[in-house]
Amino acid sequence: MEEAHGSNEIQKNNNTINFEKVVAEYLNWWINVPVEEDPQELENPCVIHNTDSVIFLHDPFEMGTIKNTCTIPQKSLFFPFYIGWCDNGNQGYYGIESYEKLLECALDANRGIVTMTAHFDDKQIVDVLIDNTDVKNLKVRYNNSLDSYYKEIGPTDFFDLTLTNKTQFTNYEKPEDFASSPAKYKGVAYCFCGFIDKDQITLGNHQLTYYTKIEGSGGLDKTKGWDHESNITYVLTVK
Repeated sequence: MEEAHGSNEIQKNNNTINFEKVVAEYLNWWINVPVEEDPQELENPCVIHNTDSVIFLHDPFEMGTIKNTCTIPQKSLFFPFYIGWCDNGNQGYYGIESYEKLLECALDANRGIVTMTAHFDDKQIVDVLIDNTDVKNLKVRYNNSLDSYYKEIGPTDFFDLTLTNKTQFTNYEKPEDFASSPAKYKGVAYCFCGFIDKDQITLGNHQLTYYTKIEGSGGLDKTKGWDHESNITYVLTVK
């Protein structure tokens, strides 16, 4: 596992970014995005989550082609190409305390051959092809990404997932757990992600586009898989 995703931390300006924690924080936001904030439901979307140091952009999974126009502060940008997770509130996994079983479920959710590209302004920053049809033997067909823009962030432990009744996800065994108040579950996540450091983002106008194509996915859905293409664009004004 460590060879597949490498280090989950980087040192930047004497501050360590723990990307496992970033993924956990990301999922605690994204899973609870209500339907009225779904980018597919908005006429002029600007879907972001502004944390202290990083701005989260939306998960492209089965989103198709979407354009966001946003004004943001000068902060780092974090976005998933393909992020699988599993928690012990899910159907078939309710109450499970085994890290290994939740890890297997999370890896299975990322099954397939995955093409990932990203362009920031006029520069291609990510160009990756992953063969993950065998989730226990992930193969990087090629990785022509620049610097540290592309990251595979694999788990080393559980994270805490807080679920609210605003969630759009319907794969929970007992939604009554969070019908009236938030419920906490244990989760495991694995992310093929993009990251643009604040130092690479100047004040002014920018455009970020990230593309994901998934083929041959069986994943948790054995009947049809999750094959899809998504192309997400953010037109950004950084102030």
